[in-house]
Amino acid sequence: MIIRTLLLLVTALPATTFAVEHIDAAPLGSLYQQDANRFFEPSQLIKLESENEGFYVFHQEYMAAAREGIVILLPDMQTPPLNNSGISFLAKRLSDDGYDTYTLTPPDLSYAPSLLEQDIVLPDAEKPAQQTLGPISESNLDEYKMALISRFEVLYNTLSMTQTEKLVVVAFGNSAGLFGEHLATLPNLRIDAFVIVSPQLPNATRQKHLASNLSLISPALLDVYYSFDNPIVVDNTQDRARWARKNSKLDYRQRELFGEKTDPLQHQRLRKELLGFLRAL
Repeated sequence: MIIRTLLLLVTALPATTFAVEHIDAAPLGSLYQQDANRFFEPSQLIKLESENEGFYVFHQEYMAAAREGIVILLPDMQTPPLNNSGISFLAKRLSDDGYDTYTLTPPDLSYAPSLLEQDIVLPDAEKPAQQTLGPISESNLDEYKMALISRFEVLYNTLSMTQTEKLVVVAFGNSAGLFGEHLATLPNLRIDAFVIVSPQLPNATRQKHLASNLSLISPALLDVYYSFDNPIVVDNTQDRARWARKNSKLDYRQRELFGEKTDPLQHQRLRKELLGFLRAL
C-alpha cells in the first residue's frame, strides 16, 4: 500500500520537475585549443590574434639541409586541425622535405539564421509541416570564409621568405572551395602553388561556380581527389578539368588517389604527387 501511494505521488508530479537543463556544447574552436595545449609542445604552437579572437597555428620546422619554402595547411570545415585524412601526415613529412609547415585552426561555423531571415515571419499556412535542416546559408558561409581568410592573412603577414623559396597553400574540402573563391578575386598575395584536396562547397549555388572560379586563380593549381570521395567531389572532376582548358589554365594538374582518405598508402601518394608538382614549377 505504501509503495502504491509513493508511485501515485511520483506520477502526479509535473513533468517539468524532471526536465534536464540544456547546456550548449562547447565551440569546436575551444576544444581544439584545449587539445593543442594538452598534446603539443609550446614550441610547436603559435598563438595569433584575428579580429579580437585568438587562434593556434601548428608549426613544424624544416628538417632538411636547406629550406625549400613554406607550406600553409587549411583543414576542412569543422575538422580538427591535425587529423587522419592526410593533413597530419603532410605537416610532419613535408618538414623532412625542406618545408616549414603551418597548420591553421579552422574557425567555428555558425548555423544561426541571418538577421534578415529572423525578421521574415511566415503565416501559419505557409510554414512547412516539418522543420528540416537545409544547406548552410550564404551568410553563414560568407562569415566562415571571411574568418578563414582573416586568419590566413594574419599568419601570412608574419612569414618571411627569400625570392627562391616557394609559398604553397594546401587546402582540404570546403576550405579548399572557399579559399579558391578568394583567390579567384586575384588578391595581392604571393602564392606559388595552390593544392586542393577533395574541393567542394556546402551550398548548391556556390558549388555550381566552383570549377570556373578555380580556373581563374593565379597560382599553379594541383587538384587531388580520391576514388571513394564525396560524390559531389567526384562528379565535378571533369567540370574542373574542362574549365581549366577553357580558361587556358596551363599550370593546372588533376590527380586521382585510388583509395580512402585515411589509408596510409594514399598519404604517401599525396606527398609524392605534391612534391612532384612543386618540382615542376
